[in-house]
Amino acid sequence: MSLSLISKSRPSLSAQAKRLVAMRFLIYTGFQSSYFIGVIGTLTYADGASVVATSLAVLFMNVFVILGSFAGGAALDAWGPRHHFLLSIVGTLATGAAIIAFGSATGTVLAGAALLGFVMGFAQPIATSYPAYLTDDPVELKDINSTITMFSNVSIIVGPTLGGFVAAASSSRAVFVLMMLFTLLALIAGWGFRPQAGHIAGQANNDSAEEGERAVQSPNTSARATFVTSIKTVFTNSVLVLLFCIIFLSNFGYGAFDPLESFFYCDVLHVGVEWMGWLSSACGVGAVLGAVVALRLPPRLVSLKTLLVALMSVGLGSLLYVGTPYVGVALIGQIALGVAWGVVNPLHNTIVQTTAPLEQLGRVNSVMGFGNMFAGVAPLAIAPWLATTFGVQQTLVGAGIVVTAVPAALLLFGRRHLDR
Repeated sequence: MSLSLISKSRPSLSAQAKRLVAMRFLIYTGFQSSYFIGVIGTLTYADGASVVATSLAVLFMNVFVILGSFAGGAALDAWGPRHHFLLSIVGTLATGAAIIAFGSATGTVLAGAALLGFVMGFAQPIATSYPAYLTDDPVELKDINSTITMFSNVSIIVGPTLGGFVAAASSSRAVFVLMMLFTLLALIAGWGFRPQAGHIAGQANNDSAEEGERAVQSPNTSARATFVTSIKTVFTNSVLVLLFCIIFLSNFGYGAFDPLESFFYCDVLHVGVEWMGWLSSACGVGAVLGAVVALRLPPRLVSLKTLLVALMSVGLGSLLYVGTPYVGVALIGQIALGVAWGVVNPLHNTIVQTTAPLEQLGRVNSVMGFGNMFAGVAPLAIAPWLATTFGVQQTLVGAGIVVTAVPAALLLFGRRHLDR
């Protein structure tokens, strides 16, 4: 994906913002090409593992995404975007090489899931926090976040599609080579990335990129904020704590999807492993459209109410996705829930970036990410039992109902808390 294409898609973005979009697009495409097919697909199709094994893989990934996001947030606040990005690149390349080198036995794949989760979590601030290092204007932030989301969702199309072809031609584990290639391209795109000093230390823009980076690294802006301070910031700020609760409750039902989706494809839709990539790509198509919608939203609609409507739409799309045994209907459902997710992400990121103090932003986003990921981990304890007792499809439908009902209830009964 060239910077010129990004420029044509959103001419108002600065050169550094375009570079940031390219960085995120490339590294995220690598993750998307490998996670679902390389981990869950290997367990289900190559190893013939059980629902318990896939649940453990998702559990390990989610736990290590949480740990990685805390480590990444701390690294960003301490050393700045450029050093954080370099560490993300090195960690991703090392993880890909380790997974390829040590085989495909179930235990090895589970260890690989943990490693992959950590580097994915560590790299999260590229999308969630870096934009605030380029501007403090809310409208420009929304535009940057929406464009990042748009191209991240192109990653959801490109990555799994390429991964599906690689898996069909070779093996499900070969997708990690693809991940490493995209990571190297991300390093090239990010080589000239420079944060603006004026949006780091609260001073006038500095012409020297090196001085800007030193401002990021200054202990005056990073060491003051501990994780305890960042947790306090989230839970004493009415907007941030409400946002934390909204995302946590809405994603709680969605946690059953990851370990059960591959069995839904195999046992209900009766399709091969390559469809894991192609149906994920359909979700990406919808998410690109959703990000375009978010890009065109007027500033007055960048609110918690709009976020809840989008989350409720995710639930409705999920019900369409898993509600029938027909792959064509599942395809339409993936597109529908993708559109909703495409609106959710830029709204969430913009609200956090315009509310949290910049010197704590990396760790505040880690706290927010913890709530999001823990909501996905908690249902894993009962997902295998529910699938055994009620069936895979029935469990997924129930999860979709939860995802739909929580934001709907908050819209109906929490209006006075949302008008802020």
